[in-house]
Amino acid sequence: MSAVLKELETWEQAPVEVPVAPQRETPAPTLTEGVDALLHLMRYPERTNPYVVGQVPAPVAGHIDWDEVRGLLCRLFEDNGDPCLDAYLELRLALGVLAKNSVRLCRGPVHVSHCRAEDGFHFLRVTLSVDTDHDRTYQLADDLRMTGVHCHGRNGGFLVEFESIHPCQPKDWSTCPHPVLDGDDDGHEE
Repeated sequence: MSAVLKELETWEQAPVEVPVAPQRETPAPTLTEGVDALLHLMRYPERTNPYVVGQVPAPVAGHIDWDEVRGLLCRLFEDNGDPCLDAYLELRLALGVLAKNSVRLCRGPVHVSHCRAEDGFHFLRVTLSVDTDHDRTYQLADDLRMTGVHCHGRNGGFLVEFESIHPCQPKDWSTCPHPVLDGDDDGHEE
């Protein structure tokens, strides 16, 4: 018994070294990580949630070279310093706003346009064609903006917008605010 007690006493005095397997550090994600998933979502947005997709095809704006879009996305994320994950989440959020508001997405890929500001900042606009009127697209855009602010609060150079497939009707023009003039037509006050 004294041998066991003696061993316990020595345990408290001598530190025991336990070999630990070397931990591999997880590399930080690169800014362009996830570009392929984002491209897939842009090409086939209807596969994300088939219940919000209508039968109407999206208007064809021309041939989209997806290899070129991939290069644009990589430059956008690297030059602007925005991670691809934010853009992916923004597009998923837009599709979620459509589902929440029961608005039908048109079948087919999104429309993509790119511009570069004078200061070198890239913008890539992704347009989702929706089967609703223009007033509703403005409401959807506002809902997307407010939801995005609450979710992540940042908006880089990757922009998502909604576009109605229906032509703007004269009834839609009446909702535009009219300027209030303080004078008559020639610019002089009476």
